[in-house]
Amino acid sequence: MRKINTGDVFKTARLLKNTDVMDTVKDAYKAVKKDGADKESIWMDAAMKVLVSCTSQQAEEQLYDLMSGICESKPEDIKNRSLDDLIKDIRRICEENNVANFLRSASDFAEKL
Repeated sequence: MRKINTGDVFKTARLLKNTDVMDTVKDAYKAVKKDGADKESIWMDAAMKVLVSCTSQQAEEQLYDLMSGICESKPEDIKNRSLDDLIKDIRRICEENNVANFLRSASDFAEKL
């Protein structure tokens, strides 16, 4: 698994815009800023809300594309991965990256799309 990068910001921005979860990301970012906040739990909750919102075919495909890049696998592999494994991957991404800055950048960009 690689670190998240600039290209992922653009993919995430499009995904956020298509799934209409901007408020979820903004609320998570505000919650993380509070003293004593459990940052990992907050970002995992936000990530799960984004995942659940991927009900359109376009958003689903965008999610597979984003996750396959980060996980260095094929979109089809992400699609066929168990939900438990996908959640583990998301948790690892949250642990190994500055997700707050990443999602703030993606959400700021998505608002301008």
